[in-house]
Amino acid sequence: MLVVQNPGYQKGGSRHSVNNAVGVDFGSGWDIVMPAGWSMAFWIAFIYRGAKAVGLREQKSLAFEAGELTFPDCCPDTPSATETSSSRAADLRAAHDRRPPAKRCNYEKMGVPAPFHCPWLELVRGWMRTCEHGKDCGVDQQFYCIRTRSLLRLLNDVCSGVAYRSKSTDQNRSVECSAAADLSTELLQRGPAIVKVQVMMSGRGAPAQFALICLPSEEDVLAPSRGRTDAQGVVGNDPTEPIRRDPIFFRYPSPATVLGSTARPTLGFVVEGGFSHATGRGSGVGFVSVLGLKTLLERKRDRASRTTVLVRCTRSLQYRPAELRIVC
Repeated sequence: MLVVQNPGYQKGGSRHSVNNAVGVDFGSGWDIVMPAGWSMAFWIAFIYRGAKAVGLREQKSLAFEAGELTFPDCCPDTPSATETSSSRAADLRAAHDRRPPAKRCNYEKMGVPAPFHCPWLELVRGWMRTCEHGKDCGVDQQFYCIRTRSLLRLLNDVCSGVAYRSKSTDQNRSVECSAAADLSTELLQRGPAIVKVQVMMSGRGAPAQFALICLPSEEDVLAPSRGRTDAQGVVGNDPTEPIRRDPIFFRYPSPATVLGSTARPTLGFVVEGGFSHATGRGSGVGFVSVLGLKTLLERKRDRASRTTVLVRCTRSLQYRPAELRIVC
């Protein structure tokens, strides 16, 4: 028998960081792997001793609260995830087409090229063309997920600003500059890769499934009046996507439409999102392109601060600021 321990959700940031992590242990437990033919005997013994049986929906909800994804959503570079995504997109599109035009969302005018699935291949190819100054990438080149723990922990420290919170000496500055250059080179070499991230809303809103994770502009980050209140409530100063009067037909998204369909370039997509009871605010788990993440980190002014992105749901024109974390 093989027993694997799951640490669960850690409230303070990286689950591997002991100093700044205050664990609420949500979703913690044990995975038990046993030989074939022994599952029923152990299953009955667990139930008799107080274990609770859950279904796929409850398991998916627990994984979301813990900041994780269930299979096959956690592995979008596998054939099972591709087949599941295609089947799910066909069902959602059929339900969308059954509604009359006046009672359904016009995604073309809203600039949403893929409202029913996450076009990972078109996303990474679009960023590769952008970073390589318009050079055509290979047609047979596929995307993949980064699963190297050391690189994920380094990215998490950089996004949270932990890697740059040190005394401002000349020696530390030179070390930080060299580390940033090495990380940028490492991300550039992993062109068609995507990385699992978690977005935590900074204020109002909750990301839904297939929501867009976008690159903020300098004005979005430095907006001083965001979050001000008045007699009626909160008055946001968050950017809004303009409605397209002459929309392009997005039934078959291309790398150009995935990145150029919105006013803010798309970094990635949310696979599972909603209101998280573990954190008390909107949260989502998804994937972003490593080249888009590289551009985001290079545009970051204060490297010791947390990384901010913009999140927009497919049925809304409103961008909402969110904190970006790397799922290690």
